[in-house]
Amino acid sequence: MVLGAVCQLVGQSPEALSGFFEGKQVIVKLDMPGTQQGVDIYPQRTQALDLKSYSNRMKKFGTALRNGDSVMVTKIKVKDNNIEFQLAGGGYGTMSDDTDTSVQFTPSDKSGREKDLEDQLKSETDQAKRRSLQRQLDDARAARERRDQRDRMAAEDAAESKKQRIGTNRQQGGSRFNIRFEPRRPVTEMTPQTIMSALTAYVTFPPDTFGSSDSSRPTEAGANSTPEPSTSQPNAADPVKGLKKGLTLEQVKALFGQPTDTHDRLQGGLKVTTCTFQNKDVTVQGDFVNGVLVQYTLSSR
Repeated sequence: MVLGAVCQLVGQSPEALSGFFEGKQVIVKLDMPGTQQGVDIYPQRTQALDLKSYSNRMKKFGTALRNGDSVMVTKIKVKDNNIEFQLAGGGYGTMSDDTDTSVQFTPSDKSGREKDLEDQLKSETDQAKRRSLQRQLDDARAARERRDQRDRMAAEDAAESKKQRIGTNRQQGGSRFNIRFEPRRPVTEMTPQTIMSALTAYVTFPPDTFGSSDSSRPTEAGANSTPEPSTSQPNAADPVKGLKKGLTLEQVKALFGQPTDTHDRLQGGLKVTTCTFQNKDVTVQGDFVNGVLVQYTLSSR
């Protein structure tokens, strides 16, 4: 019945796409930031994951969903050149969410007594009275400054509490993928296969929910199954055919053996591990983020 639903949804409306995905559980294969800005995916680029924006959002907003979390698809929204694939609420920071961590502090104005003492001091010529007025003025100013100091500290405490509360909300507010197409594609071309193919490196679509992977798969033209999960067994006969984005480091090792070289680098503040694998025919260099293959190159030996 699930597979039939895929056939019926090919080329249909955004509402039909929502009906296919929303309310179902998927498994994320990378940590996701606690913001409605989510994770940007460009399926037509060699490097589909925008690592720069991803690392910046992870540092700024923290983690809402972790690699391996099973979460619900809560909304699918089709825009001009972007499909929002919202998970567990879609991320904190939408229009109705309070993201302002500041608490306003305004210093107190001078009291009427303080102003009167200043006026009296200007016109008083007797030195003894001037000293007395000055002492009273100093006391009034000091009292105002003490009140301001208490109010300033209270505002700072309130801002910190608000920051912690918003941080907690971000951890609990879910996240989203933004699948961005270049150039814009017609809504009629947006199918379940379009979405699942774009996210296969970053999301596991359980076959018991989204259909078996052992029959013919749906295509952009409208065949009738779901994409093979990225957790499929490696192709032992030809390891290159089994190589694809979304495999774990252990799965790539199962294809090509232990890497001959491994090194880490920071890209936009994000740790990227580059591994080089070799067999008798080809050299593979792959980039891994959170243990997931996000990019690779092949060269003949």
